[in-house]
Amino acid sequence: MRRRGLRVSLAAALAAVFLAACASPGLSASSAAQRMPPAAEPAVSRPLATPPTGLVFAAGPHAEGIAVDPATATVAVGDSAGVVLFDESGQVLHRVSLPAGPRHIRSEGPGRPFLVPAEGADEVAFVDPKSGQVEGLVRTGRRPHDLAVVGGKVFIGNELGNSVTVVQGDKVVATHPVVTQPGGLDASGQAVAVVGVRARLLELLDARTLRTIAEVPARTGPSHVASYGTNLYVVDTGGGALLTYATSPRLHQVARLALPGGSPLGMAVDPSRRRLWVTLTGDNTLVEFDLSSPLPRRVATFPTVRQPDSVAVDPNTGAVFVAGEAAGVLEIVHPG
Repeated sequence: MRRRGLRVSLAAALAAVFLAACASPGLSASSAAQRMPPAAEPAVSRPLATPPTGLVFAAGPHAEGIAVDPATATVAVGDSAGVVLFDESGQVLHRVSLPAGPRHIRSEGPGRPFLVPAEGADEVAFVDPKSGQVEGLVRTGRRPHDLAVVGGKVFIGNELGNSVTVVQGDKVVATHPVVTQPGGLDASGQAVAVVGVRARLLELLDARTLRTIAEVPARTGPSHVASYGTNLYVVDTGGGALLTYATSPRLHQVARLALPGGSPLGMAVDPSRRRLWVTLTGDNTLVEFDLSSPLPRRVATFPTVRQPDSVAVDPNTGAVFVAGEAAGVLEIVHPG
């Protein structure tokens, strides 16, 4: 469905949510948040000691947020002015200006628009992967950060609103409170996994009812989450580790894998090859994990561009794409 020119006000929905929260007894939400530790931040990468693997192309200032549309073989890379669309050879197809830049980008599905949070403007743009046209702008809560698509609905995590905005078709259908400062989101079956980066919790939300299925601790500094099968994988950016959670028969942590070099951040799953890709901003590397066993197995490490904050993979070709924030570049890796 086209979303050209769409702008939806959420004032009424937000008011209902937060009036209900204010009516609850005990500590207020803002007071509780003030008592929490700060969110973990990625390491500031040191200068490159090893040339990056693969090919490197100019993107834009502060390149961050990346996604692939496998149907058109288009790669979307965020920068401070909006989003840049590349083909998989590294050629720029379109430069799309937005009200603010993203830190995450998602695809709504093969051949569907890229979902680009303009964080500073509290909006999400729907960008056509072929034409580069902005098909619509949806007004969200405070600081839309990451997104997930479940059952034809788009779930938008509002990092400073402690909520998710739910969009279906061309309408905002709900706004729902979640764990404090939602960072990474991902689809998990008919649920949405949400990382509370200040609450240091992993929440599993029923996508149909918006009820919390489960909520468990997520170590010392979680940031992002990726789903594969019945497992969820969380990068503990502050603790320098990859955490594995099983969702059946209940949500619980089953493993912790230390990642020397530290500050894991970007995540991408290749379901076709049963691979998980994780960037380590502490030492400018990209780590490949095999997911064919119940627990992830580290199989390879690749040098990257500086400050590899974001990663995406094309499940059709296996090509891996890394956004380098420090130099504003796109790195293309063909693992072989």
